[in-house]
Amino acid sequence: MDIIKSDQKEKKKRYIISQHQLYAARPDVWRKLKRENTIDKRYLPMARRIAFMCYFTRPLQWLQIQFNRKRLKRISYEGKAPVFIIGHWRSGTTFLHNLMHKDHQFGYLSNYQTFIFTMALLSKKLIRALSRPLFPKERSQDNIKVSPYYPAEEEQPFTMISTRSGLHTFFFPRNRMYFDKYNVFKGITKREKRLWQRDYIYLLRNISLYNNNKPLLLKNPHNTGRIKELLELFPDAKFIYLHRDPYTTFISTLHMYDKVVRTQFFHDVSDEEIQDLVIYIARETLRKYLDDRHLIPEGNLIEVSYTDLEKQPYEMVKKIYETLSLPGFNKAESEIQKHVDSVKEYKKNIFKELSPELKERVKKELGFFFEEFGYE
Repeated sequence: MDIIKSDQKEKKKRYIISQHQLYAARPDVWRKLKRENTIDKRYLPMARRIAFMCYFTRPLQWLQIQFNRKRLKRISYEGKAPVFIIGHWRSGTTFLHNLMHKDHQFGYLSNYQTFIFTMALLSKKLIRALSRPLFPKERSQDNIKVSPYYPAEEEQPFTMISTRSGLHTFFFPRNRMYFDKYNVFKGITKREKRLWQRDYIYLLRNISLYNNNKPLLLKNPHNTGRIKELLELFPDAKFIYLHRDPYTTFISTLHMYDKVVRTQFFHDVSDEEIQDLVIYIARETLRKYLDDRHLIPEGNLIEVSYTDLEKQPYEMVKKIYETLSLPGFNKAESEIQKHVDSVKEYKKNIFKELSPELKERVKKELGFFFEEFGYE
């Protein structure tokens, strides 16, 4: 998959992801995933390591559940619904999340909490120390700086505590059921939907407890197709939707698969099958968002282009606060400006042009999105 101007061999040497996201999953989650899927032969050693780690960490997982069961039940989101940053992968959601988490009124999932989520509430200091060696200095797909203290996507630890995550399709790419049911709610029963909502609330309560019950700032591309379902849980939620030209997001997502997602596979799939999956996920996610965005109450949604955010990050964050009537910008603006200044030298990946065939396919499959947001 020759899609970026760089020495591919050198890149592969620099970025080696040897851990799997499911290392600290609950044993029952891992058992169910194995029942629902085949694991191709070359990935069996990884599967055995995951099984070992799941059972090895189970006593600590059990302690966390027992210590915090009553505290989690007391957490309520009445009067402080989350702020959701959404948009297709590679649309600038991480950049915006990194900016807005500088506002200390918000609670958020931290990177160090993500990797050991099922044990993270036992000891913040210990978890930070244990997880620090796991972090590279930069993300392999886009060279963005990584810190244990930066915010992360809650879909990642969701895969550890539930089989009802669309991200499981990233692990088992031949099985689109997880994406269909739990990202765009296609072919899902009422009971399955109710269980997804139960599991998702439990996930957020863990994050809230870790953050002393502050209002949550959540960034998760998987939530882009969940507007209706999230509003059923949080009628007053605020949404920030980022969009970017589909050609760039498509090729950048392929690059993300090549650099990161492949390391998490349990299925052998070809480059062509990955392209099919990326197109399918983009089309279904974006259609679902456009179909459901009218359900968001007036004043609770702002749509931001990646180009505007990149050119004027400080100004766009200020506009977001004003549009959504979020308090506290004056207190946070100096920290936000510091982060803007710290990333001024950041250099994006430079991608080759898509082949005419792929370009035509993206145009055909996502034509409705080009038209809606004025992309050529």
